[in-house]
Amino acid sequence: MGVIFLRRNWWKILLLIVMVLLLAAVIAVYFLSRRGLPRAQGMVSAEVGAAVEIYRDEYGVPHIIAQNMEDLCFAQGYVQAQDRLWQMDLSRRGVGGRLSEILGESFVDTDRFTLTVGFYRAARASYEQLNSGSQALLEAYARGVNAFIEDNRGKLSLEFVLLGYEPEPWKPVDSMAIGKYMAWYLGGNMNTELFLSALIEQVGEEMALELFPDYPETGPVIVPTVEQESAFKPDDVPALIRLSRLAELNGRAAYVPGLGSNNWVVSGAKTVGGGAMLANDMHLGMGLPSIWYANHLILEGEFNATGVMFPGIPGIIVGFNDHIAWGVTNTGPDVQDLYLIKLNPANPHQYLYQDQYVDAEVIVEELWVKDESEPRQVEVVITRHGPIISDVAELDQPISLCWTALSPTRELEAVQGFMKAQSWAEFSAALENFMAPAQNFVYADQEGNIAYRANGLIPIRRNGSGLLPVDGSTDEFEWEGYIPWDELPALYNPPEGIIVTANHRVVDDDYPYFISSEWAPPYRAMAILRELEGKERLSLEDMVRAQTSYFNTQAELLAPIMIDTLLLLSSLDEAEHKALLLLEEYSREPIDDAANAAPLIFHSLYLKLLEHIFADELGEDMFERLLHSRVVTNCFDRMLSSGESSWFNNVHTPQQEKRSDIIVSAFRETVLELKERLGPDPARWQWGNLHTITLTHNMGSVKLLERVFNRGPYTIGGSGNTPANMSYQPTEPFKVTHSAPWRYMVDLNGHTALDILSGGNSGHPFSEHYNDQTDKWLAGDYKEMIFQPSAVRALPVQFILTPR
Repeated sequence: MGVIFLRRNWWKILLLIVMVLLLAAVIAVYFLSRRGLPRAQGMVSAEVGAAVEIYRDEYGVPHIIAQNMEDLCFAQGYVQAQDRLWQMDLSRRGVGGRLSEILGESFVDTDRFTLTVGFYRAARASYEQLNSGSQALLEAYARGVNAFIEDNRGKLSLEFVLLGYEPEPWKPVDSMAIGKYMAWYLGGNMNTELFLSALIEQVGEEMALELFPDYPETGPVIVPTVEQESAFKPDDVPALIRLSRLAELNGRAAYVPGLGSNNWVVSGAKTVGGGAMLANDMHLGMGLPSIWYANHLILEGEFNATGVMFPGIPGIIVGFNDHIAWGVTNTGPDVQDLYLIKLNPANPHQYLYQDQYVDAEVIVEELWVKDESEPRQVEVVITRHGPIISDVAELDQPISLCWTALSPTRELEAVQGFMKAQSWAEFSAALENFMAPAQNFVYADQEGNIAYRANGLIPIRRNGSGLLPVDGSTDEFEWEGYIPWDELPALYNPPEGIIVTANHRVVDDDYPYFISSEWAPPYRAMAILRELEGKERLSLEDMVRAQTSYFNTQAELLAPIMIDTLLLLSSLDEAEHKALLLLEEYSREPIDDAANAAPLIFHSLYLKLLEHIFADELGEDMFERLLHSRVVTNCFDRMLSSGESSWFNNVHTPQQEKRSDIIVSAFRETVLELKERLGPDPARWQWGNLHTITLTHNMGSVKLLERVFNRGPYTIGGSGNTPANMSYQPTEPFKVTHSAPWRYMVDLNGHTALDILSGGNSGHPFSEHYNDQTDKWLAGDYKEMIFQPSAVRALPVQFILTPR
């Protein structure tokens, strides 16, 4: 009977089994999705001296009220761990050379490079230089992170489950190391030196020099000549490129053309309310969760500060308090040099300096790899000019890296000063401790004052331009200290009443020190000033309009050159004719709106011109490096404007005719390719058809997990040269990878402030705050920042840490 029953009802039994398995899967997904979600209400006993109040607003932003500074840092560590623990752990692993430990063999080279540079060695040295009070705050922050870990063992976020590990206790040096990584991410020109060295070998000195920054125009730089015999040979080009890629650490280009940040301040004399105003949007890599964490810190009786910080570090690095507001953009100074080292053939732990071999410092680092029972050994050889980094790329010529952030620095002390400062004098005093990365700081206060300072360690070179590796066997290219702090570029209440920084050139030819030869193009700054200048009184609405502008100054300058050439054509097919008319109309008001076809035509043509001019001579790998180099935009735009370049060598005609021929052929190919992708009618094309942004999570790179962790793609306007920066990868046109993860502005007359964060404040993909701000961010909208303590205490969601 039993057998007969099974035969007759097998499909019912199978359906029941499937339903049970599906139910089990749903239950498992539900419980896994709830893992690690922050507890927002109730009380938790903790190592605090007095009760700490934590309120969360409707976007999950924590507002912390404490009675003493250590408790405040403890609570900040606790809530950051609630929202971003896996991101924090991944950050410290990335900077500590420990990705292979959880991700396997494919990250070994990246880890070797990281261990060789020595971020943690620099972090430990910096920690030892901090005053005892700052060390105590780092320790309090670490205790807060660890309290959350211990309170939630076995129920941490989904990423830990998928990768099968639990985080180790947080240490103060972990926070310091993340700070060092951000200095690497935001400052340095090591990749430029490697690229230019490879370029000389690939195409020769004459053509290479045309791509040297600011060549041949005058500026606050010394344009290098390549008179000495090259230290490299053509066979070294692949290794130079590989070393350049390893230096990116995150596996994708850290720089794309147009990358940078905007900030500006308006004095009280030019505002509607009479208080100064400040706006800031820092352009960094986009993803989920955001690189920024929004939090509000109130130390009763001392300060009230709100803004953002990198997860894993205590304090507020950009934001405002009761008296002042501050913002940052990258100054972009040259703070890295590569030195050519001559090792002793009889002893690789010695190198030549001043005609004698001297001992290097030798350190052995451990590199753990997943599923291996013993660590691998990484030998690091450190010279007077920094660690030798070339071995990782198997480059025969030893190269060492000298970098300002490898010295002990005290940024945490500066951050504490920012939060407490009540005047420009107090803020300036805090800036003396902010050493790396060098940044453009803007300042505004409620009395209506505004100020600016290019701040940080910027080396003074005995010789050389910093654009090519130099001989490390003599003292000819030594650093002779740093630009004195009181001689760094600064402004206080300039008569114009407005200060704008957008990574463009800081100083003129009369400035006595070399800062950089790699200034960003002035396009974003020009567009911002276009929105602000000529108005008697400015409001927050004006600030919003400037910050979200899609006006493309590059297109305003270059599109007419393209059009003038194309108008001379006697024969155009229908699609080409329509595309030209759209481009001509766009040139009069170049707005990179997602719904318009013309921005797509312009940007596609621009990339096609780069391909026609450079790809053949450079080859695939070098061309890809060019597209991600800091030199490409300024140099190429200058070539295109002048019409004169040895790179215009496609036909044997005068230079201007060569440029015309290249523009024509690139235009025809552009239209043909767009027709194949988007259809025959240019009027139906849209910039947003191809210009999109996807907010990706590290775990979202796994195909099966894409829908769980990633969000998008979203159609978006703008480009790398619009104030609302939407920089795309030239090698994957036109996917946006860099933009402003956080935009903010404040009117210090009444402390009215607006901000918006791409994604959300939570790092948990099943949290309501994982992606709850993206729609506003995409639309150029903002939310109001809660600031007054009374408004904080009126929030319904309250969580209290109570003393044990």
